[in-house]
This record gives sequence, C-alpha cells and structure tokens, in this order.
Amino acid sequence: MSDAMRPDTKAEPFLPGASVVLRSLQTFGERGEAVAFAVAGRVLVDDDDLAVVASPLGSAVRRRAGVGSGPNGRLVLPEDWDGDYLDDVWSGAPVVRVHQKGQPWSVWRWHDGSDWLPDWYINLELPWCRTHIGFDSQDCTLDVIASTGPDGAWSVRYKDEDELAFYVKTGHVSKEKRTSIERAGGDATAAALARAFPFDADWSQWEPSPAWATVRVPEGWSEVL
Repeated sequence: MSDAMRPDTKAEPFLPGASVVLRSLQTFGERGEAVAFAVAGRVLVDDDDLAVVASPLGSAVRRRAGVGSGPNGRLVLPEDWDGDYLDDVWSGAPVVRVHQKGQPWSVWRWHDGSDWLPDWYINLELPWCRTHIGFDSQDCTLDVIASTGPDGAWSVRYKDEDELAFYVKTGHVSKEKRTSIERAGGDATAAALARAFPFDADWSQWEPSPAWATVRVPEGWSEVL
C-alpha cells in the first residue's frame, strides 16, 4: 500500500450533477496498481477546497472477486484476488461523501429520505485526486464512527482496528504505515470532537433527492493510467 497519490489528472472541476466514479487504488503484487473498489456517484460540489459526491440507491459498485479472509472474512488479499470484479449496487440509504482537499479522510452521512441518520462515518484514506472519470484515493482500512445519542451526547470510536492489525500481521501494511494511519485517525477523531468542518456544516445543502437517478460506472472505470 503506497503512501503517495498521484496529482490531479483533470484540471477543470466537475460541474454539479456530473456522474463520476470514486475509486480506491491499491498495489496487488505482480498485477501492479489496480482498482480495489469503485462506486458511482453524482457530484454536488467540486472546487479548490471541497468535493462532495452523493451515491443514490442503486448506483453501481464494483468489488474485487476472490476468497475473503481476515477477521470479518471480507478482506481479499492481493494474492487471493483473481483479477475480476463483482457487479453490485449501493444499498441501504443514499450516502453523501464530503472531502476537504488534501485531507486524509472523507466524512460520510446517510439520508433515509426524511432525515440524516445519526452516525457520521469518517473514512480514512489518502487525499482525493481528480481524474477524467471521477476521484481516486486509497482506503486505509481503519475508520472512525461519530454518533449522536438520543440525549444529544457525541461519541467517537474506531472501526476495523482488527482488519488493520490483520494487514500488519500478514505484511501487507508496514508498522510505519500503521502508525501513519493511526495518526490520521487521531486527527479525524479530534476534528469530530471539536465539531470542525464539515461536522458544523449545513448539510441540508447536500441532501439527496429521491428523484435522482442511479449512476453507472463509466467506460474504462477499471483502467489505471
């Protein structure tokens, strides 16, 4: 897993409403760099400071095919990936992802059609880079969940620490990389507890519309240049 992402390959921002694909890139042994996961979405904001992308229900998802392993049985190690992808769709509830440019995470929220759900999901990943078909990043396995309880109390916890530990044990993540990921997790936790942006933002401006059509992945979505 690399620590560095390439710079933007598309200089012009996407217009609101544009269909894109969000991709997590990883290095897979002899296969080299490839798409580990992809999900289609609709651009709500894309400027010098911020990217906001929504995935309506039914939008296309692509996952690596292969035997799962690890603590949850869902980690497909590089040597277990057969090179193919499973066709899937986004389910549950529409999700909106907010990424501040240059930050090593994005903040996700789900909307059930009436209101935002209480959990805030902080996906630790390398900063997004804009491509001609969407945005590329690299998922860092460890995530942070911030929740608002019935009494309004704010709590923050980690998610998937066991999966990150498994990657370290198998040698797919170095101890140095783990330290870097955990540092980003600490920074994300501090941002959530301080109610920094985007936790203090007016999310009504990004509320998904039930009228939005599902989004497909574009042609060439699996190509890495």
